[in-house]
Amino acid sequence: MTKFYEKAADSLFSLPPILIGFFAIFGYLIFESQALISGLLPAEMGSISREVAAGFLAVAIHLMILLTATNSKLVSHAFTIFYAFCSYGITALFFDAFNFTGKEQREIFSAHLFSILIASINYLVVYLLVGKYHEVKDNCSAVEKLRTANEQLRQKNEEVSILNEELTRLRQQLTANQREATKSNDTVSKLNEDLQRVNEELTESKEKAKSLHQELTTANGKNQTFEKELLQTQRILKDQKDKILMAYEKLYCPHCQSTFTNVNAHNVHKRTCKPVSIK
Repeated sequence: MTKFYEKAADSLFSLPPILIGFFAIFGYLIFESQALISGLLPAEMGSISREVAAGFLAVAIHLMILLTATNSKLVSHAFTIFYAFCSYGITALFFDAFNFTGKEQREIFSAHLFSILIASINYLVVYLLVGKYHEVKDNCSAVEKLRTANEQLRQKNEEVSILNEELTRLRQQLTANQREATKSNDTVSKLNEDLQRVNEELTESKEKAKSLHQELTTANGKNQTFEKELLQTQRILKDQKDKILMAYEKLYCPHCQSTFTNVNAHNVHKRTCKPVSIK
């Protein structure tokens, strides 16, 4: 039962009840205007022709009043006020409110009161319809915007989810790269240690080579000195040999191949020695 009352209350704030009231007052005004206009048309027209012409004219008049009221932003607002007064006049004429003879004041007051009330209702129901229509359109637009925003939000959430997945992948890749970098750093540290050890060994080898070079230089110096001494000894030996050969030549007779112990004996022998003939 509560839901029925809630639905009934919600329906009062919706567009259909306003449309019902609008079409009711609009139809009444058309019939009212048709009745007045048919009496103003020429008598030469037939009754059916007058009723049809009056009906078309009544519809045209009130439709123009409706269009002017609903599009009041495009035309001056004075036209809507003017049409409201005209609507009051038409209703007053229909109720014969301006005929004061033979009527009580209550009838005259009622005719004018209902004429004002109908004109006011006609004026208000149009603006109420326009306002409610724009409200519904705005709500639909807001719902559409909300749906569009939700769709965009969903797309953004999907993009964020994709970006989060990509970020997670990049973080995992970064972690793997950091591990590889740590291993590389350890390898580089070991290589630096090995390089330092090789540099130390190289420095030690250089020092040994330098020491060997110095020793070699010293040995070369000694060798040169030894060679000089050897050459000098060889020269001395050669001189001694030359002297021995010279001495030997002086004590040796090539003719008889005799050797003497002193030079004087050799000299005496050369004067007396004759060459041996070979037969």
